[in-house]
Amino acid sequence: MEAGPTSPPGAAAPEQARCIVDRGAGVGKMAAPSLLNWRRVSSFTGPVPRARHGHRAVAIRELMIIFGGGNEGIADELHVYNTVTNQWFLPAVRGDIPPGCAAHGFVCDGTRILVFGGMVEYGRYSNELYELQASRWLWKKVKPYPPSSGLPPCPRLGHSFSLYGNKCYLFGGLANESEDSNNNVPRYLNDFYELELQHGSGVVGWSIPVTKGIVPSPRESHTAVIYCRRDSGSPKMYVFGGMCGARLDDLWQLDLETMSWSKPETKGTVPLPRSLHTASVIGNKMYIFGGWVPHKGENIETSPHDCEWRCTSSFSYLNLDTAEWTTLVSDSQEDKKNARPRPRAGHCAVAIGTRLYFWSGRDGYKKALNSQVCCKDLWYLDTGLENHRYFKCKGYQQRMKRDMDQLHKFDGFKMYSN
Repeated sequence: MEAGPTSPPGAAAPEQARCIVDRGAGVGKMAAPSLLNWRRVSSFTGPVPRARHGHRAVAIRELMIIFGGGNEGIADELHVYNTVTNQWFLPAVRGDIPPGCAAHGFVCDGTRILVFGGMVEYGRYSNELYELQASRWLWKKVKPYPPSSGLPPCPRLGHSFSLYGNKCYLFGGLANESEDSNNNVPRYLNDFYELELQHGSGVVGWSIPVTKGIVPSPRESHTAVIYCRRDSGSPKMYVFGGMCGARLDDLWQLDLETMSWSKPETKGTVPLPRSLHTASVIGNKMYIFGGWVPHKGENIETSPHDCEWRCTSSFSYLNLDTAEWTTLVSDSQEDKKNARPRPRAGHCAVAIGTRLYFWSGRDGYKKALNSQVCCKDLWYLDTGLENHRYFKCKGYQQRMKRDMDQLHKFDGFKMYSN
């Protein structure tokens, strides 16, 4: 099967750029450089969504589906980009259409998408859950049962919401302690919930797993991904970075079978502390791109509140099998030829085959909050042949065949995906 989408015959070729890779095996140590092929998509059709930050994206087959985010108001439209035909479109959604939200949870299970929480207006956060059946573009508000002991998740933004099997895992975020939405009293969270899903559609309810070990500190605008090694049947959730008064660079691991938290020892150069970055898994690698980082030259130890910050275009990955960091684009590496995505935070990233797509986000580079600009560019990077063996595995191919068979039953979906 194809490792990733390709441009259709006759389509204009995206802008291509090559960047030097810095493989740091530790401080002061480098391996031989190699090349990255960034491509900016410069030719497309259809209604392009307005630039924004705090949005989320998932992939179904070759489609990148984007929801929410904000820039002079919170967006409530569902936008879809076909990575094969280079076409943007607005599907005709129906049902219990959710309000616009930003910094929400957004996951995809086959052909259904779940949205949880987020900011619906300044100072007012949500803890509502919606399901979208993408094969029919049908929204439904769902009401999971509360935990048997304890309260359901409070309204929040900036949390992580990760899917594995028939369960979603919610961690952390930011709540507003004030009942007055105009008087925001932030409270950072480190609570952990499990949401059981019904097969195909609907949910069962929330539960609060009993975990072992030291729990990560409260945080928001972090990332969490789930990965299971092929030689080990124990899936693990990896939490990286975030914000809690200061930006963080710590990595945490939760074994989802034993529910044990730990801090894995890693090799290589750890990315700078950051929030509002993205983390995407392709094969056995977790790719970290962008976000807000401390200003160059800032003494992190003596600046706990991280008042000086900037956006970054640095790009690294963590090999989840060997726990080794590799720097692909360093934070100090300049880009005078606009050969890769410019610094940004609050963008979205989605993996389709071996390609990693990035869209929009806020630049914020050395700027005050009231003068930041949202990017409107779309880029992708093919992560290379080294990941192709993952996509040949039987389990991945079976999941893709199931999703494609489900989608092909509906003529409305064919119209957009062909």
